[in-house]
Amino acid sequence: MRPLAITALLFLAVAVSVAQVNSAAPTPAANGPVPPSALALQESSRKNIVSEMGGAFMGSSKCDADGNLYIRKYAADRPLLGPVVKIDADGKRAALFDPVTFSQLELDRADAFSPASDGGLYQIAQHGVVKPHIYVLHFSSDGSPSSPIRLDADFEVYSFAAFLNGNLLVSGFERDVQNPKDAGRAVTEVFSADGRVLAQLSLDPPTESAKTAGKPGAKAVDGAGKSAPTLDLADAEVGVDGNLYAMRNSSPALIYVISPAGKVVRTLKVNAPVAGALPGTFHVSKNQLAVSFRNDGNQLLVVADAQTGRRIATYVDPGTLGTSFACYSADDGVFTFLTLGEGNALEVVRAEAR
Repeated sequence: MRPLAITALLFLAVAVSVAQVNSAAPTPAANGPVPPSALALQESSRKNIVSEMGGAFMGSSKCDADGNLYIRKYAADRPLLGPVVKIDADGKRAALFDPVTFSQLELDRADAFSPASDGGLYQIAQHGVVKPHIYVLHFSSDGSPSSPIRLDADFEVYSFAAFLNGNLLVSGFERDVQNPKDAGRAVTEVFSADGRVLAQLSLDPPTESAKTAGKPGAKAVDGAGKSAPTLDLADAEVGVDGNLYAMRNSSPALIYVISPAGKVVRTLKVNAPVAGALPGTFHVSKNQLAVSFRNDGNQLLVVADAQTGRRIATYVDPGTLGTSFACYSADDGVFTFLTLGEGNALEVVRAEAR
């Protein structure tokens, strides 16, 4: 098994941590172009999460159908092994999913995670730098460790999500690390619940891949003048239909709908609301999905139909809602954001158009 690009992943983890940390000072107001049809979001509630006082949090927060939030915390003493906290709808900690509880695996890092249908959590992790062992950790709903899954994987893992039936989607790069001229290739595979490869996906790159410059895994030119590969997928979430919705950070945003068997059911295209805006985060809720775009300091959110990609509405963040788009509810049109408030208290901010 080839070693992961530890230095690159560490840089990404730290960069995301810094980007997601807010001070007590308010976020600057939006100052970039806004579509005339965009609806302004207004804060409907702001709740301090007392149990999470102090410290930072990482990006790619998740939520489930019961309104629970899953937030990956940044731990200064073990920055690559921070825990994930589950916060219920009342703002109380419901569980702590800590990768260090899998002490027998002697893990070096834990990364992307996915809420499990049983109320627990799946998380991708690894042991070792040279010929690392790649695991999917499974936590029970109370945070206790369950049986880890060893993946038959031979590539550098960046993105991960779990299907409702227990199958697993993993995306990253495959390259010959002994050959410095090998730029590698993007690879995305679906694994069974016991870690066997079921399918390898062929995902067409976006036609405007140059616009992804600066994003994790974006196409770039290396020292030899060759193009590095574009990461297939930046993030993925499971839908109510049991398929995974997986987004590529391109413009327009491409969202692949992938079945548990590893087939691309359809590909959705969500256009940016203004020229130059790039997608960052997305969330799926019922028959809708919400994609966050950023441009010139603005956060614009596009809600689209999860079957066709057709835009339903565009919303603009006034600049005070928070640094991290964490959740969207199609039932009531509520967006949830995370930020750090006074005393570095984690705050959950909910907003809607009024």
